[in-house]
Amino acid sequence: MADDDSDGLPMYVEEDEEEAAAAKQERRQQSRKPPPPLRDTPEELARREFNQAMGQRFFEYDPKLGQSCYTRVWFLDFTKVDIDGETQYGPMRYTDSVIRECHNLTDSLNMLCVKILSSDVDYPISVYGTVIIRDCLDLKCNYIFRRDRDNCQHISSAGESLVLNGPSRGVVFLGNAFIEIDLKIREDRACNDKQFNKALIDVVRSRIRSVVQRETVDSWCSEVELIFAYVKNALEGTVEIKILSGPVSFHGKITACTTDVSSHMLLYDSDIHGAITVGDDKVIQLLLRVSSVSVDKMLEFNIWASSGDQNANTVHRRLEVTPFMKGAERDEITCGLYNLQIKIVWSTMW
Repeated sequence: MADDDSDGLPMYVEEDEEEAAAAKQERRQQSRKPPPPLRDTPEELARREFNQAMGQRFFEYDPKLGQSCYTRVWFLDFTKVDIDGETQYGPMRYTDSVIRECHNLTDSLNMLCVKILSSDVDYPISVYGTVIIRDCLDLKCNYIFRRDRDNCQHISSAGESLVLNGPSRGVVFLGNAFIEIDLKIREDRACNDKQFNKALIDVVRSRIRSVVQRETVDSWCSEVELIFAYVKNALEGTVEIKILSGPVSFHGKITACTTDVSSHMLLYDSDIHGAITVGDDKVIQLLLRVSSVSVDKMLEFNIWASSGDQNANTVHRRLEVTPFMKGAERDEITCGLYNLQIKIVWSTMW
C-alpha cells in the first residue's frame, strides 16, 4: 500500500529545487554586474560632442616637435565657458574687506620675463599675439602679453624679451596654473604671417624646486624662455605713480622687484614707448600695475629719471615698501627733476 502511495507522488520535486538554486545563483550574478549606463539626453550628447570637437581643435601638429600637442586648455565645458573670455575678476577685490587674523593667504606667481632665445626666421622680426595665464579663480584669460597685428614688437636679435603688459590682477596659485603662448610673425600680408610659437604649459606647484622657475618652450619657429617667480603666502599690490611736481612727461624707467627675487618687472620705460605725457590727474600710464609679494618680504621700486636731453645725467632712486593685508599706502620720492608719489593698494587674493 505504501508503494502505491509513493507511486502517486510527483517526481519533479528535486528538479524544482535544482531550478530554484540555479535561479538564485543567476540572480546573485546579475546583482554583481554594474547597472547599465544611463543614456545621455540629446542635450548631453550634443554638449559632449561639442567639447570633444573643441578639444580636437586645440590638439595641433607642431612641425618643430614633429608631433601633436595641446596648445590651449582642453578640459573645460566650452558650452559654458568662453575660451577667449577675459577674467571677470579685477585687482583690489578685498582691500576694504574685514580680514581675520587666521586668514590663510594663497600662493601666487609673478611673470618676470618672456625671452626670445632663438628664431628659425632671420632677424629682425615683428612679433604679435598673446601670452595668457589661467588660474583656478575662474580659468579665464589673464593677459601677460597682448599685441595685435598693427602693434607688433620688433625683435632685432636673440636674447631680447617681450614687453609684458599684464597680469590685470594677481595670480591665484592653489596648485596649478596654465600658460598659453600664441605668438606670430608679421609679414607683408596677413595671409603670409607665420606662427612663431604656440604652446600650453602646465605649472604644477609640486614640481617647483626654487623661487625662480625657467621653462624653455621649443615650438614652431622659435625657442622661447618663460621666467616666473613662485610667491608663497602672497599679497597683491596694485601700483599708481603720480607726478607731484616736475615736467609733464616722465623721461626714464621704473621697475619693481621683491627682496627675495632680484629680477626686475618693467613698469615704465620712455625708451620703449616714448615719454608719455600725463593727464590732468598727473598719473603715469604704466605697462604693469599689479605684482604679488610674500607677506614677509618687501616690494622694491627702482626709478631712473632724466630731463630728456640727449646728454642729460640720469638719476637713480630706490624705494622699499612693506606689504599690508589690506588698505592703501603712499610714499613720496624725489628723483631728478621729479617729485613722485607712489601709491600701493594692498589686498589678499583669496
